[in-house]
Amino acid sequence: MSSAHPSSNTSAESSTPTTMPPSSLSVGEPGHGPAHPSDDTLARAALTYCVDSADALMFATLKGAPGAWSVLSALHSSASWTPEHMQWLQPTAASRLEEWFVIGAARWGLRVDSRAVATFRKSLDGWHTRLHDLFTRLEVADHDGRFEPMPWRYEHDDGQDDCCPMPQALAEVIWSHATADGRYWLIGPDSPLWPEHIDDLSVRKDWAAPLCLWGLGHAPALKACDRPLAIVGSRGVNEYGRTVAYNLGRHAAGDGHTVVSGGAMGADAAAHWGAIRAKEQYGDSAGPTIAVFAGGLTHIGPRSNQMLFDAIVANEGALISESFPGTVPQPHRFLLRNRIIAALASTVVVAQARRRSGALNTATWATELNRDIYAAPGDITMPGNGGCNRLIADGKAMLLYTCDTVSDICHDAHPPVASGVTHITDARSTDDSSQTESSSIEAAGTASPEDLRTRLINVMRARRRPMTAENLFAAISHGDSSAAPQQSQDVLAELGLMELEGIVVCGSEGFKLATGNG
Repeated sequence: MSSAHPSSNTSAESSTPTTMPPSSLSVGEPGHGPAHPSDDTLARAALTYCVDSADALMFATLKGAPGAWSVLSALHSSASWTPEHMQWLQPTAASRLEEWFVIGAARWGLRVDSRAVATFRKSLDGWHTRLHDLFTRLEVADHDGRFEPMPWRYEHDDGQDDCCPMPQALAEVIWSHATADGRYWLIGPDSPLWPEHIDDLSVRKDWAAPLCLWGLGHAPALKACDRPLAIVGSRGVNEYGRTVAYNLGRHAAGDGHTVVSGGAMGADAAAHWGAIRAKEQYGDSAGPTIAVFAGGLTHIGPRSNQMLFDAIVANEGALISESFPGTVPQPHRFLLRNRIIAALASTVVVAQARRRSGALNTATWATELNRDIYAAPGDITMPGNGGCNRLIADGKAMLLYTCDTVSDICHDAHPPVASGVTHITDARSTDDSSQTESSSIEAAGTASPEDLRTRLINVMRARRRPMTAENLFAAISHGDSSAAPQQSQDVLAELGLMELEGIVVCGSEGFKLATGNG
């Protein structure tokens, strides 16, 4: 199992974001992004800082743990720099982390041997170092420089991550640091705005999906299309490559599809501008465009594309990253960024690329993720076309024969999907989990008076994470005075039938829609 081991020269630069030109859109306003992430998402943001890069070891640990907050608190309790009176917890917490890693790896389909455990322990030391650095930046220490203990219910770990919630003060300081006081929005897998396609990155046992995503702009853009189109290519494209990328972006967005690219000069910029022109021409019926960055959002670039980035945000698109703000976009991060572009999309088009272009790396990721890949053929005497021609010759990409329409490479034209989630309230603001679930479902506009199965499917599709039968019953009964107590048995019976038919799967955390039904 591979792991990107943290090192000081790849860390976030500072706790103070680099000054950026003001955006035309305030991300703290309702409709643009979640202002208050859940404890799990905040913990994932802190853990992202700890690993500093995509890390399969941390991903496996999270798969075996009750939740990200449990991992973060246990990571703190197992560090050598915990408060003196809490140091007796170190071996217990370290053992628990190792246990979660082994369990998570097994759930991921891996058998852990002594070498993998040794690698995990070495990585744990690095995580401790970076967590100490983060807490120093957060200034969560007393006057003597000692860190206060975190609550961790190690003695009766009942599998519930919310049995001991994140302290409000810690949650606020993590949120403030991770979002630059609300300049950026932050979402995790528990958010209804989370793009499920990105979870395909965990299909391979040595890949790690992002722990969370940072964004600037219109967060619902991530859910505006269920099969986005990614358009990539070399930075040094000629007029031919720019025309292909621009026209594809314009026609795709004009048909309501989301256009994904990397925000770089050349083909990326042309694709984004094409989508923006469609948005200007067709308004709300046009799809948005999303730019994915290699570093933290305090380092979006190149600077020469700042007008493009402002235009993406102003036209209900989004700028996103998996990296903690302040993270420098070093070369290896661009390759990691490419996997996100490929995962977000259903179809990937290489507009123009040299034989050694980074766009070919995106195509490789797309191949591994079983995405449809197209490449624009070009003059074989021009080196700038060598990458695309080779993809076609090797059978790794289908030939793109026109850029005047996307009807043959995309699904049917459609208006952008309105998620209906305009603002996500703080998940810590209520202790009633079923009420929180019902409120988010109601906000998503999925409540329906239709038959029981349809209502259950709508609830699970809106919730997008496992739910217990009790919470499912509470959600579909919310505001429905006709729901009699004995109907809970109907819910259990229907869930059993749906599981037998492969519509839902039931795990330790509850029921969720099976892959392909959500």
